[in-house]
Amino acid sequence: MRATRLLTTLLTTLLTAVLTAVLLGGCATPAPPAAGTPAAPPSGAAPAVALPWPARSAAEAAGLQQAADSGAQPWLLDPEETALSYAAAAFGWTAAGAERTEPGTVLVTGPAGARRTLTLVQPVRSGTGGIWSVTADR
Repeated sequence: MRATRLLTTLLTTLLTAVLTAVLLGGCATPAPPAAGTPAAPPSGAAPAVALPWPARSAAEAAGLQQAADSGAQPWLLDPEETALSYAAAAFGWTAAGAERTEPGTVLVTGPAGARRTLTLVQPVRSGTGGIWSVTADR
């Protein structure tokens, strides 16, 4: 009985760790673009990531919210930081600025003055402590 309980606890812990690693693995900021790579996307270019970002589903958003509640991925709790991370992942902008222009909207300015207006929502919990997700890029 005691050995079964210990095995169950170990398997649950291992499964939780693996699931967390899988969910958070796609949230890392990519390496800066290689030399010779254009800093700004051509006009009308599609981003390199799919929207919504970083969570593509309600289950992914719930996993990221749980991770943020545990202290991981704190950048997801700030719309400007989420917007900057999106710009780095989508366009390779590692030196960009972000300004909240209205609730749920962030203007990101990248290299050579390139601009993207992003719409963000809090898919799991509204207010302080809720993660942000990019839903539109224009």
